[in-house]
Amino acid sequence: MFKKILKYLILIIAIYLWIQAYSPFVYKEIGGKFKLFPDDYRYGDLYRLSYLPQFKEKAKKCVPISQKCGEIVSINLFIIGDSFTEAERVNEKDFPIEKYQYVHWAKHTDYQIDTTKRNVLILETVERTFKEHFSSVVDNFSNQKEEAPNLTLRKRIEQKTVEIEKTIVPDGIEERLTHTLFNYDFFLWFRELKAYLNLNIFGRTEDEVVLSADKQYIFYADEADSTNSKSAFYPVNDSEIELFIQNINQTRKKYLNAGFDEVYLSIIPNKVSILSPDLGKYNHLIERIQGDKRLETPIIDTYSIFTKSPQKYYLKSDTHWTCEGRNVWLEKTNNAILTPPSAYGLNFLKEYN
Repeated sequence: MFKKILKYLILIIAIYLWIQAYSPFVYKEIGGKFKLFPDDYRYGDLYRLSYLPQFKEKAKKCVPISQKCGEIVSINLFIIGDSFTEAERVNEKDFPIEKYQYVHWAKHTDYQIDTTKRNVLILETVERTFKEHFSSVVDNFSNQKEEAPNLTLRKRIEQKTVEIEKTIVPDGIEERLTHTLFNYDFFLWFRELKAYLNLNIFGRTEDEVVLSADKQYIFYADEADSTNSKSAFYPVNDSEIELFIQNINQTRKKYLNAGFDEVYLSIIPNKVSILSPDLGKYNHLIERIQGDKRLETPIIDTYSIFTKSPQKYYLKSDTHWTCEGRNVWLEKTNNAILTPPSAYGLNFLKEYN
């Protein structure tokens, strides 16, 4: 009897592990809601990649700043952004606005313009993916009323096809299974020991991360490896800068014609660009874009502020900003959406603190 119970118990556990590894929904929603297994990002994304104990730091939630924003104003805010502006870091509670809509760069969605309100669009991107996003005109938001029905239908069919493919063969099955089985603190001790020995005996880290010269900071390899096109140390020539400027300006014109009152650009610096720009030959991408006289799009600049206090604005164990860094961006953004750039001139946002 005992063997039979044990056999069914093992079978149930195996089925559960297979389901949660196969289904991102079960892994994130059900597993997260009932705390069936620990959050694999609880100590930061760079710790998760490296398991170096000196960069282990418990993640904390930032307090929404809506109470500091004043009264709600008649503004609809739209953001095309990445993980820096995902809901767990930035959301509608941080802005004194009536309506808020966010779409990730990897997705596409429709929007509706309310002409009785001021409609503002922010293009937010971290530095390492800037080139990818602006190698062409941005097309993540579509005005359903103005698009031809067949074009809208085609986009919907393409998006639905991708969703079905990901449902049949979802990404990250092996990764979810590994983190479910070996992401408890008890197992982390072994991973940390291995990472510590590899670094201090063999001088090696995991391929996904790079350490600063003094080993005080850890960076995502995509940002710091000079052979990676996303890196802050990968060369960017003047013709590329010209192309990016053209696409940014054309994107702004496109969305102004679609009914938006203003479009802003915000490039969040790579962590390595602020903390270790001497790790290689820095390409100064942000400064070259933001300082280009051909740029017709107003910017929300954090680079010039972050460089003044480098250690203050990025998490020790993560690629993302601290609450202080986030609040700098939110303050600059709220100043922008509440004060049209025409009142100060195009570049006022990178000069106005």
